[in-house]
Amino acid sequence: MSPVFLLLVHADPQQVKRLLQRLVPVGRCFVHVDAKSDLSAFRIEDSRVNYLHDRVDVRWGAISQVDATLKLMRTALARCDATQVSHFVLLSGNCYPVRPLEEFRDYSRSHAGMNFLKMIPLASTRKLHERVRHFWFYQDLPVDGRKFTLVRLARGLLQFAGKLGRRSFAAIPQWHFGSQWWALTPEAVGYLVSHPLEGAAKRFLRFSKAPDEIYFHTLLAHSPLRHSVKRVSGSGVWDAANLHLIDPSLSRWFHAADCDEIVASDRWFVRKVGSGISGDLCDRLDEIDELAAEENRKTA
Repeated sequence: MSPVFLLLVHADPQQVKRLLQRLVPVGRCFVHVDAKSDLSAFRIEDSRVNYLHDRVDVRWGAISQVDATLKLMRTALARCDATQVSHFVLLSGNCYPVRPLEEFRDYSRSHAGMNFLKMIPLASTRKLHERVRHFWFYQDLPVDGRKFTLVRLARGLLQFAGKLGRRSFAAIPQWHFGSQWWALTPEAVGYLVSHPLEGAAKRFLRFSKAPDEIYFHTLLAHSPLRHSVKRVSGSGVWDAANLHLIDPSLSRWFHAADCDEIVASDRWFVRKVGSGISGDLCDRLDEIDELAAEENRKTA
C-alpha cells in the first residue's frame, strides 16, 4: 500500500514541479491546475503524474475550492486500486516534505485505517460561527489581492449587510472546520464523493467563508466514520493541522534559517514554501532526505 497525493496548484510552476519530483517515487500524483493558469507550465514527463483536464476556476475562500478538491478525489478514486492505497493526501504547490517520504509511506501503511483530519466545532466561538451564520461573497465577488477595486468595495458592503442576517441549514445540526490539508482513507474519500447532501450543502456553503475548511470536516463529523476523525479545541486551522507545520499567521513563508525549527516540529510537511523564497530551505530538506536514505541503505 502507498499514499496517493492530490495537489491543488495555481502558481509557481517551478516549485510545483520540484514537489512532484519528490513525491512520485513514493506514490502517484493527481494535479488540479487552476483553470486561470497555463496547464503546460506545470507538466513533468512522468507517467505517475496525472493532470486533470476538467478544471475549475478556483477563487480564494470560495466554494470553487471544494469543487476542485472533489474533482481530484473522484478522479484519483476512479483511476487507483483502492485496496493498494493507504491514504489520499491533499497538498498545495506550496507544501514540501520535511522528513523522508519513504518513512511517510511506512507510516501511512501502519496507520492505514486512520483518517488524518482534525476539526473544531464552529459554534465554539462567535467568530468561527459567523463563517456559516452570515453571508459571504467570495465566489461571486472574488479576491484579487489589490488594495482597492470596485469588486472589493461591493463585496465589503454586501458582507456588512450579510452580517445583519442569520441563516441555518436544518440537515446539518452542527458545523465543523479545520485545516484544508488532510490525509483520508479510501473509505472516507468514497463516502465523501457519493454523499447525498453534496448539492444542498454546497449551495448553502456558496455563501460561507472558506468552505474548503468546513465541507469535508462537517460531513465526516456526521458520518459512520465520525469516530475516525479527531475533535480538537482552538480557533485557527493551525490548531487543527494534521500532517503539516502551519504558522499561526497563515502568511509566513519559510526560509533556510527556519530549517531547524521545521525539522524539530516532527511534522511530515511544511507550508508555505516558494521557489524564490525557499529554494535554499528545500535544498537543505532534500539533503536531509538523502542523508537519511543513505543511512537506511547502510543499515540494510
